[in-house]
Amino acid sequence: MSTHRRWSRRPSLCDVDPAALARRATRWHAAGLASSDAGQPGRAARELRAGLRLAKRHPALRDIHARLLISLAWAESERGRVELGFRLLDEAEALVAPPQRPILLGQRALLLKRSGRNAEALRQYDESIGLLSDLTHPPDLVKALNNRSLVHLEAGNVRLARADLRRCAEVAARHGLGLHVAMARTNLGCLDVIAGDLPAALRAFARSDADYRVLAPGRLANLAVERARALVAAGLYREAERQLASAVERATQQQLGHTYADALQVRAEAALLAGEPVAAARWARRARAAFLGRTNVRRAALAALLELRADQAVGEVDQATVARRAGVLAGRLARLGLPEDARVAGMVRARALVAAGRPRRAAELIGRQAGPRRTDRLDTRLLWHMARAEVAASAGRSAEARRSLLAGMTALHRHRARFGCADLQTGAAVHGRDLARAGLAAALAEGSANAVYRWSERARAQALLLPPVRPPDDPVAAEALEELRQLQHRVRQAELAGRPTLAFHSRLEALQRVIRERAWATPGPRDAAPPTPAPLSAVTAQLAGAALVVYVAAGDVLRALVVTDRATSVVVLGDRGTAEEAVRRLRADLDGQAGRAMPARLAAVVRAATRQDADRVGSMVLDPVLPLVGDRDLVVVPTGLLLTTPWHALPACASRPVTVAPSVGVWLAARRRLNAGRPAAESAAVTVVAGPGIPRGEAEARAVASLHQGAVVLTGPEATPAAALAAMAGAGLAHIAAHGQHQTENPLFSTLELAGGPLMGYDVQELRTAPRTVVLSCCDLGLTDVRHGDEALGMPTALLAAGTATVVASVSRVADEAATEIMVAYHRAVVAGRPPAAALAEAVRGNQPPSFVCFGAG
Repeated sequence: MSTHRRWSRRPSLCDVDPAALARRATRWHAAGLASSDAGQPGRAARELRAGLRLAKRHPALRDIHARLLISLAWAESERGRVELGFRLLDEAEALVAPPQRPILLGQRALLLKRSGRNAEALRQYDESIGLLSDLTHPPDLVKALNNRSLVHLEAGNVRLARADLRRCAEVAARHGLGLHVAMARTNLGCLDVIAGDLPAALRAFARSDADYRVLAPGRLANLAVERARALVAAGLYREAERQLASAVERATQQQLGHTYADALQVRAEAALLAGEPVAAARWARRARAAFLGRTNVRRAALAALLELRADQAVGEVDQATVARRAGVLAGRLARLGLPEDARVAGMVRARALVAAGRPRRAAELIGRQAGPRRTDRLDTRLLWHMARAEVAASAGRSAEARRSLLAGMTALHRHRARFGCADLQTGAAVHGRDLARAGLAAALAEGSANAVYRWSERARAQALLLPPVRPPDDPVAAEALEELRQLQHRVRQAELAGRPTLAFHSRLEALQRVIRERAWATPGPRDAAPPTPAPLSAVTAQLAGAALVVYVAAGDVLRALVVTDRATSVVVLGDRGTAEEAVRRLRADLDGQAGRAMPARLAAVVRAATRQDADRVGSMVLDPVLPLVGDRDLVVVPTGLLLTTPWHALPACASRPVTVAPSVGVWLAARRRLNAGRPAAESAAVTVVAGPGIPRGEAEARAVASLHQGAVVLTGPEATPAAALAAMAGAGLAHIAAHGQHQTENPLFSTLELAGGPLMGYDVQELRTAPRTVVLSCCDLGLTDVRHGDEALGMPTALLAAGTATVVASVSRVADEAATEIMVAYHRAVVAGRPPAAALAEAVRGNQPPSFVCFGAG
């Protein structure tokens, strides 16, 4: 019996149906494009290679073969394999038909741009766009316009970049290309960041975020990087870091090499702004390596500039070495077509030469540089003023140095005035940190109390001097705020019932994020003039016999500027960190006593510890100035954590009227509001609110209301946030007795617990006419988050920013019964004609705890 062996053979061209192969290859191509658009280059490469295997099986499929190669080149370059991308395009060029040539040109231009070869990229884009038609190739035209705009942007041609993006958005919208509309909007937002219009940029990013989540979730990593870049420009470096952590994770998962490198670079920028130069240098080195791995020498050079600036900020690096590195890098950046960044490297070099003891050479360098340009980034402009000031100071030209520092602070104020929400306004102060430190240090070195006063004012709480901006009606933000209110109410009920609340946390965070991001998009007053410190003579006249004590910190040394009707002096107090730690301990003592029933012996020990800590704080921050202050009333302008000091706990202030303000300018503005004439009925209007869960809350409300004729009283289910806000609007005085909670992470989410949910700091901004005086009979709502430039953010400053003149609030926890006694005594003194600070001093005399503070004007 014989057997026959069966041989398999490869199908000949006669056995292959080209049309069927083309259809299958085209489907793989479409899938690859979809994955690429969704930000999934690894998946896109697999799908495109599957199509290529089919296209290679028949010479008649050269058209789809070429298109697959072109698309694969992009996917591989996104994975960091840029040279492979160029080889694939070279292979495609031998196959491409004339109608596909502009697509090939656009793809090569994109790879050239990603490699830092922008001049070549621009030529390719110009040729590609010239061959594309809105009617026959709308998606390809849209992509080319979008990508060419980025080349224009990196060359500093913002006008051309914006024109390309607007045309891109118009074509995409006309042809229903929703994803490309979102991409163009994102890039227009990037232009707004460069122009300093961060609210417009953040609005654009928020809209694109909503589109990407539906159309292309894979692009969220890139969007997170751009949003982080805007937040760094706004000074919110911690929020930027959260965005970047998410972006790095997504980019790693999706193999988005360029986005990953971008995120590392922005992380370095955020760390440098946060005052963490060692971390900044580390991130910059990683970014530089990542860009070099993608053969992008331009972006690698920018990362090297960041690393250099971080090394300079560390201070331990030899400044002569920094100067040499900066000189080499400046030349490289100029040759790469990055003139603004080359100038930045020149400024770094000049500063390093000053530090290295070569001021004449530094002056030569600065003298050859042109001044800041209108289109320069804020960081570049401020660095220019800083470098010029240091060069002038090193040459003994102190007046010129002061003018340069002041010009920088004025530029920062104009930048800040474009923001309409307190979160961004206060965050922006970090950009002026070096200028403010230099100005204050120079004033202290000069020994002029008047100069110290002026620089102290320029360097603190400038956001509160901007005209208040009421957020525009925003249904999305309003809905999120109301949902947050109801959810927090449910959480509170669950806590009281002993039920777990972990399941609520992710939604709470999401709602807070929506509210905060919507607020960021609020435009500012823009035309607000830079505030000018009032003359000391005008301040003295307003003091009316009181003493002003302004605390300033230069490095680790705390000083006090003391102003009375007799003299103005600067007193050295000691170590700032030690004083702040003493304040923390004192507040912890007061917190520990609040509402706790303790055995008599333990209570005596705790009281003794509290007195000891109060004596320690007093000996550090107040006793050294008492010979100058005497028995005068006090107006205190603290710095840093001193803003949370319980002043009436200090022995020298036990019965002394004390008014606390974030700055002298804020105090003067509050005094003007306090003394401003209002209609008699409005000035006399009193609103008293009692929240739930306070055993003596309603009794306190009734007792306070009984002292004020015609007071509006809201208690029980009537005391809702909406009703409280409506009753507070325009009132002369508003008193709220409720559970309060200060939110350290997001101070504008600090809460007053009312019926049906909390009233928050964000609600206060909705007041059209704020009450003249607000008394918060609550726990720790006098606390604030203090940012750079002594920019304070919390419930008291939210009320002051809304137009309130005086806020009375506690900086620690307080027992209900003790609060009631102090509050009723306070209102009795007010009705008797005492000013707020004097009324509070009279009320706390002999009462515990002495943790209530009079903020604003007293």
